[in-house]
Amino acid sequence: MGASTSVYANRIGDFVGAVKDYQTALMEYRHTSMANSATKAAAKQKAKIAFDKMQRKFRLEVKAITSQVKSSRGTPMTNFKRGANIARSSRSVAKLDLINPVQADNIVKFTKYAKVLGNGLTVIDFGGRVGNIHNSYKAGTNWEREMFIESSSFALSAAAGVGVVNAGGAALTFLMVATPVGWVGLIVGGLAVAGTAAVASISANNISKKMSGGFYDDIMKWISF
Repeated sequence: MGASTSVYANRIGDFVGAVKDYQTALMEYRHTSMANSATKAAAKQKAKIAFDKMQRKFRLEVKAITSQVKSSRGTPMTNFKRGANIARSSRSVAKLDLINPVQADNIVKFTKYAKVLGNGLTVIDFGGRVGNIHNSYKAGTNWEREMFIESSSFALSAAAGVGVVNAGGAALTFLMVATPVGWVGLIVGGLAVAGTAAVASISANNISKKMSGGFYDDIMKWISF
């Protein structure tokens, strides 16, 4: 579950970043146009590149965000010419505020809940490990050894899961660019990434728990010498 929420939270976070880059580029183009600067052509090209990148990687998210807009001319989110025209005109700059409407949309609000869920599951996992250490202490066994095992396995399992999620996020972006898949493809692909991350995390945890005790014993022997 933690891996699943991370996959989608990371993707939507990247989407918001792409929108922000496009908005910043449009505002830069506006400033150069208002000043009739020699760099306005370059600024417009930069904005076009940012727009194309946003559309190419996040076309499904853009479609979801703008689905309620009925304008035949589209919006700066869906039509670069529309955005460029607004940027170089004297019309209200508020129309180039793309970030706030995007952040207010439900698709982006989801990431807040996803992060809370992911963090909550991490706390539960960590709490269970602390409980194991405490039980070892109460039983009068080597609780320091247990702490080494639990902390190292926690770190390695988390690193394995995060690594797969990050790699999978890049793979999902490639999938969206290379194929005409819709939301179903994105969800199925995301679940596959999440499943792989979960398996990697659990495997790393199990392997670490089996080996960490031996590492701890070797370290203690080395220290004693």
